[in-house]
Amino acid sequence: MSVSRGRWTDAMLEPFRSVGDPVADPVIQAVFADNDVETVNRMLRSIEANEHIIPAEMPDAVEVYLNQTDDWPAWAEAEKVRLGQRLFHRYGMQMTLALFTWSLPCCYAWAKAARVLTWTGGIDKYVHRRIIETAQFVLDVMAEGGLEHGGFGVRTAQKIRLLHAAIRYHVRRDPRWQSSEWGVPVNQEDQVATLLSLALVPRVLTKLGLDFTPEEEDAYFHCWKLIGHFMGIDPALLPRDLDDGQELWDAILERQVAPSEDGAALTKALVDYLKMRIPGTMIDGLAVTLMRELCSEAVAEAVGLEKTDWTRHLLAPMRWVVNLADEAQDQSSLAAKISALLSRKLIEGLHASERGGKRVTFRIPQSLQEAWGVSSSEVTAR
Repeated sequence: MSVSRGRWTDAMLEPFRSVGDPVADPVIQAVFADNDVETVNRMLRSIEANEHIIPAEMPDAVEVYLNQTDDWPAWAEAEKVRLGQRLFHRYGMQMTLALFTWSLPCCYAWAKAARVLTWTGGIDKYVHRRIIETAQFVLDVMAEGGLEHGGFGVRTAQKIRLLHAAIRYHVRRDPRWQSSEWGVPVNQEDQVATLLSLALVPRVLTKLGLDFTPEEEDAYFHCWKLIGHFMGIDPALLPRDLDDGQELWDAILERQVAPSEDGAALTKALVDYLKMRIPGTMIDGLAVTLMRELCSEAVAEAVGLEKTDWTRHLLAPMRWVVNLADEAQDQSSLAAKISALLSRKLIEGLHASERGGKRVTFRIPQSLQEAWGVSSSEVTAR
């Protein structure tokens, strides 16, 4: 039975499961064909090390790719993009909380996409690494100037786009990978779904008491649509506007959400990570409570999310505090900090994580440090 959400029918979406990235994929193929892998590996490792540096001697194919994929499309509106980034400056801590408790669980509920994450040494084994890389990407693209020409966010998007191409190159050559059933690894439908899990965050946060104007929601969505362009999402899959994006999101959820061992393993690792970062042990259940509040029942069941405990009774006062902070944010930084306490603890915990036995460097862009009142000492490895 064909699923229809606006124009996003099965017939329209299914072919994109067989499409990777027509621009980035040939670049990686050329690099491997020329046996010039180490230079690109160094660049990809710089994603983990949070370095903006691009090796001086790049293979020609990569240099051409970097120079040809950093321009804004004709439809992009600079003022909307900047308004979207300013909204993140104001509510970025709460939006980061939604990344952990809504965006990631939704992504893990897509059974076919979750298989790729565990296939490549995913979050069930390297939970810190995956979470840190995702959070760092969000902060880089949403920081002031991050999407300008040569901006840190643009470069991060270009590198991650190549990383996705490298994943496709290797996974598709594994004889165990069933492309006919699961599609191309990190395919176009999975990529736009991931993008929407970040672009629709303002609508989700209304469940916690935040309130956004239609203009703000539209600008934030437009900002992420531009990020989708830099990530190589097919223009035909980029929604026209916020409502069109919501319809696409609904269609993908109905198409792809399904129970899976991979999704359950990923979600359990995420919940365990959040429990480790929440101060003390009394409110460890708050992570699951927030996930069940923000995610649909279908998503919660698909990832095997455990039932809520007594912390569900904290939701009403949390909404009150968040709403108070929203109303008073311009006058009371204290109220804003109270509402973002859990988010702050999670962000501070990112830099305290270890990856490969080494302390990780988690960089908060200067403009966000200033907006959130976080000093550089709070984001430097201890």
